[in-house]
Amino acid sequence: MPGVPHIGDSGSTTLFRWEILIPTQRYVFTVSSGRLEEYNREGELSFHRFSRYQSLKADHPVHGMVAWPNTVLLSGPATVVVDPGLVMQGEPLLAALAERGLSAGDVDLVVNTHAHMDHVQANVYFPDTPIVIHEAEFGGSPAHERSGFDGRARLLSGDEGEIAPGLRFLRTPGHSEGSICVVAETAGGRLVVAGDTVGPLPSYFSSMELPAGFPAADRLLRSWDRIRELNPIVVIPGHNPPMRARISG
Repeated sequence: MPGVPHIGDSGSTTLFRWEILIPTQRYVFTVSSGRLEEYNREGELSFHRFSRYQSLKADHPVHGMVAWPNTVLLSGPATVVVDPGLVMQGEPLLAALAERGLSAGDVDLVVNTHAHMDHVQANVYFPDTPIVIHEAEFGGSPAHERSGFDGRARLLSGDEGEIAPGLRFLRTPGHSEGSICVVAETAGGRLVVAGDTVGPLPSYFSSMELPAGFPAADRLLRSWDRIRELNPIVVIPGHNPPMRARISG
């Protein structure tokens, strides 16, 4: 993208503040003989429930998991919501904005890290706001007009570039073809909102190791290398708590 500094540069002094508006969680259940059983312990983090979900599969043919992502508010030169989430998150999300004196109309941009429904359904709660997503999520077709984007999608292209003044993106394929990370400078250091590029367990990213046979493992590891090269102070995965430490090296 001509005229846009490389993602690794630190010359910009434009700072953002970040908050988690709706924190991620998973809801795990099985069904047997028409009866629902829940597997959700109080105080558990999202990745604990993911591990339990994986362990249930062998003994419970009818099993399920509902997961919603971290929904992030970035405040600075622009007011940006990253990954509004499932449609069921819409009302809590609007209430969380209202607590901060904001309405949907005060949001300048909605950014989707990728086009999976658990990240994009609540776009509908921002009917007048441009939606930013990478064009590779649609395979070069006008599918965004048929997938809940209502022709409002502002499509990113290339491997990196600017979303708004001081706000950049890095294309990090693996979870999906057009997955992106959102990169912002904060008073405490560089922030990366990674979506589902980082996951499903935080230990995978920390160790830079994936289980044998993990889908698109080579691509994910290359994307993780690119994230680590940014030397972020905070990484916010899609479905795990923020990771609050520098991870270079």
